[in-house]
Amino acid sequence: MKIPTERLGRHLDDTLAPIYMVSGDEPLQLQEAGDAIRAQARAAGCGEREVLHVAPGFDWHTLTQTANTLSLFSQQRLIELRLPTGKPGNEGAKALVAYAQRPADDVVLLIMRGKFDSRGQKGKGVEELDHAGVAVQVWPVDARQLPGWIEQRMRGKGISPSREAVQLLAERVEGNLLAAM
Repeated sequence: MKIPTERLGRHLDDTLAPIYMVSGDEPLQLQEAGDAIRAQARAAGCGEREVLHVAPGFDWHTLTQTANTLSLFSQQRLIELRLPTGKPGNEGAKALVAYAQRPADDVVLLIMRGKFDSRGQKGKGVEELDHAGVAVQVWPVDARQLPGWIEQRMRGKGISPSREAVQLLAERVEGNLLAAM
């Protein structure tokens, strides 16, 4: 199931899926989406978190082994798979499809990946992951949306900015959400 970043919070209030795939190239929104999923996983009883970094030469059997290993300290675990390039390659796609077809009962898999092109979004692995879990695509905030985004964030922090202040901030940060934050 695909959901926009704006609906992730409401989704997590209702349920926790066995697999989450968060992708995009906007660092702040990627971080916040991952943080929200991690927080909900902790609240749901995931007492352990293992992070797997995919780099050249990564052994994809590690994912299966990690998921199938019983935990000594908690009943639920979070496995975070980080794919900075967004592309798992053929072996990785096969491993992810196999995992999506039979996700571990006591594991929430969080896949954090960089932006991938439209061809990559239509791959079999992505379709399997979408079917088995939740896909969150992070899109950059464009120049027209930035003032509203800044104002919403400021109001969320209890600040009531003037329209001019919001516009000035939007001009100064030039689309960099980390700077705006």
